[in-house]
Order: sequence, then structure tokens, then C-alpha cells
Amino acid sequence: MNLQKRECPINMRIIPYGGGWTNVYMNFGSEELYFIISYCMGDNFTDFMKLLYHLYPEHDDTEEVYDDMEYQYAVVKSTDDGYETDFITDDTSNLECPFVYHNVPWKTEFIWDEEGSCSVWHLEREPNENTDFVLHIDIKICRNEKKNYHYDVSYKELCYALAKAYTEVIKKHGFLGYHRAVYSEDIQMRYFLFFKAYALDCLDVIKLERFKEKGEGERSSLANELELLLFDM
Repeated sequence: MNLQKRECPINMRIIPYGGGWTNVYMNFGSEELYFIISYCMGDNFTDFMKLLYHLYPEHDDTEEVYDDMEYQYAVVKSTDDGYETDFITDDTSNLECPFVYHNVPWKTEFIWDEEGSCSVWHLEREPNENTDFVLHIDIKICRNEKKNYHYDVSYKELCYALAKAYTEVIKKHGFLGYHRAVYSEDIQMRYFLFFKAYALDCLDVIKLERFKEKGEGERSSLANELELLLFDM
């Protein structure tokens, strides 16, 4: 496995402050923003990870975020090779039955609560099936004064910054130490491994081996997953 780190225009630092608090610092290229996250009010940092993961159009386990993500619908047509997308729409009520569609992630929102102040995030992408895309980010920080920020960033670069920051914090605090400090849900390894593999252009590292016989489930390589997990970005 040939993993190679690179420069990233987005910088992110995660500080497990302790006592259920998380401090996050982000620089999208112009100025550094800081966020304080309470474990007992609003969304956690792990919710940001979950929503970012599900903005990737090939992640079809939508039940994890269905109430938090807005979708459009890719209506498919039959071809000699199976099915392909015919068109994408935001309304299927006028379509003639029968028809088949799958969900296409579009936009989502979450709130980091500081117990007295908050940061409201709105994430939106073009509703298509592209896997390399620009993410439109609107952030409203409500403290003594309200400030609004807008960024158009590469989804891949944001995944890189997130994966790098989490790699650094986990190597310093460990999974158990991190959980004890912030009190939030455990880090979802499936999301974490995807962010690293996608950002490093090595999705084949986490590719599943499909079962060949009934009764034998899918498999992945634990050796590859551990090497990817420990790789410094």
C-alpha cells in the first residue's frame, strides 16, 4: 500500500478539552474560526462526521441520516447492462408509476451548542452523482455578536483536513481517552476510514470482498485498515 501525504489548503485542529467539551479550530484559507461543542446540548462533532460522510452520493445507507439530510431523487431507466440514471428531480409526485429511484444527497444542517452561544452550519452540494465536488458551507456564529461566513471548498480537501485532525488527536489521546474527555459517541470507524481513503485517493484499500457463497458475508482487510488508520497525514 503506497500512501502519500500532501499539502491541504484547509487546516483543522480538534482539542478534547475534557469534562464533555470539545474545542475545534478551522482555517479555510483566510482566517481561523474556533468552535466550542458541549456534549449535552446540540449536535456533537461526530454528527458533523456522519453528515459529511453521507453527502457522498455512493453511501446509500440513508436510514442513518434520513431525518437530517435533504435528498433529491435519481430516477433510473433500464438498459442492456442493467440500470442507469435518467434524470434527477426534487419531486416524484407527478411521475407516472411504476418508476425506480435512489436518493441523492443535497443539503443538511447542524448546530454546535456552547451552552449560551452556538454555531449553525449549513452544508450544501449540487444534487448530482459526482463523487468529486464542491461543498458550499454557510456558518452563522451567534455569540456576543452574530457573524456569518461562507466558503466553497473541495469535499476531498475537507475530508483530508478532518482525517488529518482526527488521526492526530487519536494518536495523542487514544479512542478511550478521547471518548472520556468529550463524553460523546465513539468515533465511527467506517466514516473515519472512508475520509482517509478518499482523501488519499486509495478507496481500493477499503474495498469490500463480496461473498461468493451463501452464508459467507463480505470481508475487508484488517491489515489495510490498521495501516490506513495509523498513517500520518
